[in-house]
Amino acid sequence: MKKIKFDCIIVLANEMDKEGGLNIESVSRIKLACESYFNNPSTTLITCGWDYRKDSKLFIGDVMKNYAVKLGVPSDKIITEINSRDTVGDAFFTKINILKNKEWKNILVTTSDYHVDRTSTIFKFIYGAEYVIKVIGSSSFDSLEKQISEKKSLEAFNLTFQNIIEGDEIKIYERLSTLHPFYNGMIYPKININF
Repeated sequence: MKKIKFDCIIVLANEMDKEGGLNIESVSRIKLACESYFNNPSTTLITCGWDYRKDSKLFIGDVMKNYAVKLGVPSDKIITEINSRDTVGDAFFTKINILKNKEWKNILVTTSDYHVDRTSTIFKFIYGAEYVIKVIGSSSFDSLEKQISEKKSLEAFNLTFQNIIEGDEIKIYERLSTLHPFYNGMIYPKININF
């Protein structure tokens, strides 16, 4: 089997404390991403995540980047995307803010084992058929409770984005900014993007 050379590795964050200490799941995800980077050092690492804690001004994407640098990834080989608030945002904002302006088509995404299927569905839908997406997960975080939560989240995603063609970023943005509670202003500030 031919080994795919990935153009970039997108690592999804989990949680951190107010001082920027990553939880075990975030550490496991960034370590997996760094392992993949060291096997393919011509690629670029992309860390994701916003300043989600009310008791901290730190962006988890920046904290993940700093952790990768400590593990030996050169800082100039890491791009941080700090607009994303969840997996849907990770996919959407990495596409429109980073990959859209590059020739990168082969993408590796690292997350946790229980989150692989939903992440794969979301990234393939948001990126569209012109991209090759592979998702891998760090072990062992799976549980029945997480599987149930993932199923509910995927159902909500499918309902929110039904009847949209995969990869149609304008239509995806319209739904994200009107129906997704993390982006439509119901819980957090509404996003506004000019295409």
